[in-house]
Amino acid sequence: MNLYTLLAFHKREDYYFSVIDRKGEIFDKFKLPECRNFPLRNNNIPLKEEFTEKYQLNLETFLKDYDLYTCYTGGVGELFSQQAVSALKEELRNEIEFIPCILKGQPIPVYAALFLKTATIVKDFDGMNFTFENEVSFSAKYAVQDENKGINFVTQAFVELVEKNNLTIGCKLQFNG
Repeated sequence: MNLYTLLAFHKREDYYFSVIDRKGEIFDKFKLPECRNFPLRNNNIPLKEEFTEKYQLNLETFLKDYDLYTCYTGGVGELFSQQAVSALKEELRNEIEFIPCILKGQPIPVYAALFLKTATIVKDFDGMNFTFENEVSFSAKYAVQDENKGINFVTQAFVELVEKNNLTIGCKLQFNG
C-alpha cells in the first residue's frame, strides 16, 4: 500500500493559517485519538491569517485558487476548500470529518480535516523524512493518521479521487509497500 502526505500548492511557505483557540482543545482533538469525541465550541474552527496584509494578497482570490491550505499552529494540519469538500465529502465520510472554519468571526469556504482512522505507522521522523514501522497495516481506504505521532497520510485511492475531481492538492509519496 502506498502512503502519501498532502502538500499545498502555495508558492510561498508564508501563506498559512493558524488556529486561535488558546485553550488547546483543538490541538488535542486533532492530534490525540482519545480526544476525538470532545465537542468543538460552536462546531467550527477559529482561524487567523496574516499573509493577506503582509503580502498584499486578496484573500477571496487566494481561497478560489487552491483546494488545500496549510495550518501550522493549533495542531489542525490540513485545511480543504469548499470545492474539495463538495467533491470528496461523500467518499471520505467514514475517514475524514470536515469541520467548518471561521475567520474574524465570519464563516469562510475552508474546512479543517479531522482524520478519523488511526494506526501505528511511523517509527520516527526528522522533518518530512519518515522511518516506518516494520509492518504497516490499517483499515482505512483513503486516509489515516498515525496514532502516536499525529501525522496524516492518504492512500492511492485518495490520490485517484483528487485527480478524478481535478483538485489542486499535492500528494507526496512517502511509503511504497
